[in-house]
Amino acid sequence: MKRLGFVLILTCLSLGPALLATEPAASLEARLKAVVGSFRASYKTKPDKAVAELLTSVDALGQAFPKSEQPWRLLANVAEFASETTHKKRLTKKLAALDAGQFPKITREAKEELAWLEFLERPIDLRFTAADGRDVDLTQLRGNVVLIYFCASWCPPCVHEYPKLKSVYDKYHKQGFEIVGISADKSRASFDLYTQRKKIPWPQYFEDNAWEGELMKRFRVRYVPRLFLLDRTGRVAHQDTRRNLEEKVKELLAK
Repeated sequence: MKRLGFVLILTCLSLGPALLATEPAASLEARLKAVVGSFRASYKTKPDKAVAELLTSVDALGQAFPKSEQPWRLLANVAEFASETTHKKRLTKKLAALDAGQFPKITREAKEELAWLEFLERPIDLRFTAADGRDVDLTQLRGNVVLIYFCASWCPPCVHEYPKLKSVYDKYHKQGFEIVGISADKSRASFDLYTQRKKIPWPQYFEDNAWEGELMKRFRVRYVPRLFLLDRTGRVAHQDTRRNLEEKVKELLAK
């Protein structure tokens, strides 16, 4: 929440009067600060009410300052850092419903974010032939807890995390924990060498074109390691659980 408040305050202060054209910048910025303060004060204890009040306040600012993007950029920042998916969706839907002619970038980004949130709520459908010839189909792994692990041999954190990842896999594999790896290696040769040297037991897929690959784009992978931990229904339960992977795996296996 501290990080969120910092980002919101920066948003209020940094967009600047240039966007406001003929609107009184000082008045808008003062009101934005008040909205931020009220939201921060209530979000921890009454998050649903805080989000509802935020929407009301920002909507009023949007009507009072119709030429300004600042109220809507503030809402976009809250949506990005909100901890609950329901809050993210509620705020993002408001942004997606704005006039696309007046706010083309905001509405486009909001629609893309809504599509992503809806993707995460559905059972993940993923099929490929692994580098070792195994056929992988996540629909056949329903009932298991599955980690989709995007990594690369050139990535120091990936290499550093491997022993811990392997330990969790060895400990819980027989209880229904599976890993499927997607590599962002720059060449097939480096991918094969790393896989063989580490004796990686789970199926791995070499993604052609690295960051421009189809799976990288579908899962919005912009850094590695990137983790998606799926529950027994195939839905994303947690993302990027590097620090508490074993704890989360145990929780999901117990359900």
